[in-house]
Amino acid sequence: MGHSRRLLLAFLLLPAAQLRAAGPSIEERAAQLLIVSAEASDISAATAAALGGLGGVQLQWGSYSLEETRRLTETLQAAAAGSKERTPLFIAVDYEGGSVYVPTTLGLLELPTNMMLGAAADENNTATLFYLAGKELKRAGINMAFGPVLDVNTNPKNPIIGIRSLGSDPAEAARLGGAIVNGLKAAGVIAVGKHFPGHGAAAQDSHKTLPEISLSTAELHATHLVPFKKAAELGIPAIMTAHIRYRALDPRNPATLSRAVLTGLLKGELGFGGLVVTDSLDMRAITSRLPPPKAAAAALKAGADLLLLGRADPRAAVREIAAQVRAGKLSEARLDDAYVKVLMAKKAAGLYEPAEASSPFDKAYLEITGDLSRRAVTLVRNGGIIPLAKDKKIAVIIFSPQRFAENAIHLYRTLLENGYQASQSFFDIGLKDGQLKKIMAASAGADVLVLGSFQWTGAQNATQREAINALIGSGKPSVLLSLMNPYDIPYYPEAGGVIALYGMTAPSLAAAGEILSGRLAPAGRLPVALPK
Repeated sequence: MGHSRRLLLAFLLLPAAQLRAAGPSIEERAAQLLIVSAEASDISAATAAALGGLGGVQLQWGSYSLEETRRLTETLQAAAAGSKERTPLFIAVDYEGGSVYVPTTLGLLELPTNMMLGAAADENNTATLFYLAGKELKRAGINMAFGPVLDVNTNPKNPIIGIRSLGSDPAEAARLGGAIVNGLKAAGVIAVGKHFPGHGAAAQDSHKTLPEISLSTAELHATHLVPFKKAAELGIPAIMTAHIRYRALDPRNPATLSRAVLTGLLKGELGFGGLVVTDSLDMRAITSRLPPPKAAAAALKAGADLLLLGRADPRAAVREIAAQVRAGKLSEARLDDAYVKVLMAKKAAGLYEPAEASSPFDKAYLEITGDLSRRAVTLVRNGGIIPLAKDKKIAVIIFSPQRFAENAIHLYRTLLENGYQASQSFFDIGLKDGQLKKIMAASAGADVLVLGSFQWTGAQNATQREAINALIGSGKPSVLLSLMNPYDIPYYPEAGGVIALYGMTAPSLAAAGEILSGRLAPAGRLPVALPK
C-alpha cells in the first residue's frame, strides 16, 4: 500500500480532534480545498502549487494532442506526489460541449452540445457516449469533468447558458442529465453538475456582473431544482454553485456565498452529501463583492467544500482561510469536514490507485456521436423547399467563427456528393464595413440560398442578422440553418425553410446536408420553447 493511501486511511479513521493533532496543519488542509486554472501551454505556476499541496488543477483549452495532454497531467501529478502529504490532484476540464468546448482541444474528441442531446432525446446513447467520453478523459489523465450542465434554460435571452442547457423541460433535463452522470460515473470520472440552484432563468452573465433571479421557491422547486434533485438521487459526486442571487432563498448573498442555499437547501433539504464545488471565484459576480481569497473563506463557511480560484493566488487563499480559522471567524470543524470530503472523493475516484491502462474508444465514440447528431437535427419549418430540387443552383452562405470552418465543409461536401450544383462561402459573425456587398455577391447566380446563422446564446450579432435578412429579402427561396442556438430562429420569420442543428459538429452539418438532399428523414424535436 502506498504512503499517501496509508495516510489517507489513517486520517479518515481518526476523530476530528485527533486528526487536528496528528494530521496536516490548517494551511495544508486549506490547500487541499483549492483548485486553480492553468493554460495547457504553461503549467509552471500550477506545478509549483501542486508541489505545495494544492487540491487540484483545472486545465484550460488548448490545441494539444491527447498524448501531450497526458504528459501535462503526469507532470502535475508527479509534483503532487512530491508534496509533503503526497495527495493526488483533481485534474478537471469544462467538458460539456457547446460554447465552452471547441473542436480539437487537448486532443479530446468533439462533444455534441447539450441542446443537441436534448433534441435527440436518447437516454441510452447519451449515457454510452459519456461513458466513452469519460474513458477518453481518463486516457488523458483527467479525472474530473465540470459537467453536466443541469440548468433548465427558461430565458430565451439568457446570455451565458443557451445551448449549454439540455432544454427548457425540467423532466427532460433531469432524464438526460442523469444519463450523462451515469455515463461519467461508470467511466470512473467525477461528474460535477452545474450551476446550482439553476442558471437558466438568468438575464445576465455572471462572468461580468452579479445576476439576480426573483423566482419564488415554489417556481425553483418545480423547474430549476428538478435536474439537481435527480442528480443527487443518482449519487452525483459533486455539484457546482451559481454566482447568482436568488431573492427568495437569500436576499443578500449569491448562492456561492450563501449558507441558506448551500447548507440549508442543497445539503439539508435535498440531502446532498457529495462535494459542493464553487464556480470560479475570480468571476466578476464575486470579485465585485470580495477579492478571491476572502470569497474562498466565505464560500467555505457557507458550505462549499472545493473552491475554484481561477487565476487567483492559492497562497493568498490559504493564508486567508487559516487566519479566519485561527481568529474564530471560520470554524475548524467546517474546514475538517470539507478536507475529509475531498480526501474521500479522491479515494472513491481511485486517485490513490495506479492509473488504469485503457484502450482508445474513438470508433465507438464517433459512431454514437454521429448517431445522436443525426437524430438531433430538427426540421422546424419546411415551406415546401426541402428536399432541395436537383435542378437548382445552391449558394451555401455560412456565418460562423473561423475555427468551425473545417466542420462547415461537411455540409457542402454532402450536397456535392448528392449531385447538387453548390457553392459555399464562409463569413465571420462580426461583419466589417463593406462586407455586405461581398455577401450579396456570393448569392448571385444561385436559385436557392442555404444560410447558416450562428448565435452562442441570447446575444444576437446585429450585423449578421442584417446580412441574413438582406439575403432572405432578395426574393430567392431560402433555408435558414440555425447552427448553434435555436433562439435565433424568430429573427428570420421570412425564411422559407428552417433547420436547427444545435452545434457545428461535423456529423450535425453532414446530417443537415442529408436532410436538404432528402436522404435523411429529420427526427429531432425542439428542446426549448421559442419566443413568438
